This record gives sequence, structure tokens and C-alpha cells, in this order.
Amino acid sequence: MSDPENDFGRTAPGDEAPNGPDRRAPEFISIGRIARAHGVLGEVQIEVHTDFPEERFALGTSVWLGRDDGDTPSPATIRSVRPHRDRLLVIFEGHSGREAAEHLRGLYVLAPADTAHELPDDEYYAHELIGLEVVTLDGDAVGAVTGLLETGASDVLRVRGEREFLVPMSRAIVVEVDLDAGRIVIDPPAGLIDG
Repeated sequence: MSDPENDFGRTAPGDEAPNGPDRRAPEFISIGRIARAHGVLGEVQIEVHTDFPEERFALGTSVWLGRDDGDTPSPATIRSVRPHRDRLLVIFEGHSGREAAEHLRGLYVLAPADTAHELPDDEYYAHELIGLEVVTLDGDAVGAVTGLLETGASDVLRVRGEREFLVPMSRAIVVEVDLDAGRIVIDPPAGLIDG
């Protein structure tokens, strides 16, 4: 969990869109990623990308399976689900047996974007931040957000300008996130940008 004194705002660890750095609203949000097949019955291990796994991965829930390459995802229904360490083991209807499960490796488990939960103030979905312009307090453009790293302590923005650099989502550095204006204002310490 975030430290409210240090973090500017959390990003939802899940419900992230695998739709690249453009600012268009995604059609789907990622709620998980299929890591590998598990056993011989068709179970797959899922890396959970949502704060709401009990809801998103409930028995009988309809989800979508797809890649992050823009291809149209395919519908799937959860037939079986159980916890396994820090992941879930899931069987999808129509995908029984190890061979069928192997074909699902690397796919994202998706939900329609219009089903995303509303987040508290100062919390953002990754797809809301990706593509935002990053500027300093002086108004100098330094790049755009191309990705997000979840480190546990606080999330870190991957920013690409003349070079790539990382910006911790700390209140001391991130001064403002303005989704409407499409920008993030930072007060970078010495060496962060020109490193």
C-alpha cells in the first residue's frame, strides 16, 4: 500500500490498458496476464493486474483474452478459479487440457474499459498517465510518459525525452497530475533529467 505522506498518488496496479503510449481511451483494460500453463487439466497461472480479483475472476465471469498488439480480443468465460501463491489458477471454458492452456501463455485477461472502478483522488490507472507530457515547474517540456514501473514503495514513471529517465511518483517530485491538460508537472532533483 502507498505511503500517503510520500506518494503523490497511486496507480491502480491493475486495470491497466495494454494499448501503448497514445492518449485514446482504451476499449479494454488489463485485469491480468496469463503467465504459463499449470498442470494437465488446462489451468493457467494468472498474474493479477487488478485490485478487485474476487469480482473480476469470479466463476462464470465473462472476460476477454488478447495480446497488446491491437488485435481484437476473444471472449472467454471463467470455469474454475483458485488462489496459488501470489497468482490465480484459472480454467477458461473451451480450453481444457495442457496443450490448450499452453496456447494461452502471454495473453492478457481483459475487461471492458467502461467497467473500470472509479479511483480515489490522487490515484490513476496507468493508461491515464501513459502519453502525458512531462514538464518542469518552469514549464520546460522534458518528455512524455511511456510506461510505469511498480516498485512496491511507490510507482515510477518511465519518461522518454531526449533520453529515457525514471520519475518516482513522490510528492516531493511530482507536483501535479492534470489529466485534462494532458500533463504532469515535476520538480526534479539535480541529475534526474540530465543524469
